[in-house]
Amino acid sequence: MKRTTVIFSIFFVVLLALSVTACMTAKKKAEMAQNKPLVETYWVLKSVKGEDIPKNIITPFIVFHSDGTYNGNLGCNKFFGSYRSGKASIKMEYGGATKRLCETMKVEKMFMLQLHSDFKQYEIIKDTLVLKDKEGEVLRFFAGVKPE
Repeated sequence: MKRTTVIFSIFFVVLLALSVTACMTAKKKAEMAQNKPLVETYWVLKSVKGEDIPKNIITPFIVFHSDGTYNGNLGCNKFFGSYRSGKASIKMEYGGATKRLCETMKVEKMFMLQLHSDFKQYEIIKDTLVLKDKEGEVLRFFAGVKPE
């Protein structure tokens, strides 16, 4: 009788340990799977060099395309360029922008200036994209929904 109880206890502990390990692995995989892809995600600008973007403006955004190009909106003007990316590295080449004059251009100027940065890497954590140069974070975006 005692031997059966000991075997049952050992079996239960092993089964419990396997269940916990499987749940942790599944949870980690689910968290990693939730990361948005760099390409074809509508990335809305959240901050420039740590300074949050005001909510009362046309929100700047960028979209990276699978053909190695990117485009977006600075807040008033549209912009475009090309890029190359690896697992966590990115190299962007600014192509140009339209030249409309708008009422509020402070954020636009900040964003455009940083698009000329020498980006070295990017990091995506769930729905947040961070573009970094050799000194650290330059631009932070969140995955948004492209307006129709």
